[in-house]
Amino acid sequence: MSIIVNCVNIFSRSRIKADKQYYSFIVMNKNSIFKVKDYFSKFPLISSKYLDYKDWVYILELQKSNSMTTSYLDKAINIRKDFNKTRTTYNWNYLNDCYLTKN
Repeated sequence: MSIIVNCVNIFSRSRIKADKQYYSFIVMNKNSIFKVKDYFSKFPLISSKYLDYKDWVYILELQKSNSMTTSYLDKAINIRKDFNKTRTTYNWNYLNDCYLTKN
């Protein structure tokens, strides 16, 4: 992540909730968004965060294909409800090709 911070407009934020510190990153423009997408395509996450990433990429594609309207927003909002700790759908098939399982 430190590599990508030098190439994009990204801000970090931390917050403490119930004795635990949480970190988040905010991407500020479209060029930066696509650099983040390219980075995580090259260096994929290995957790349920990968599933969040894939859903986020799908929302980007919805937005791109509906660039003149907001017709995709209801679908995007429903997808977003399944992010992070509210996630209820899991598919771990991507781990079959994970670089950690390769010898």
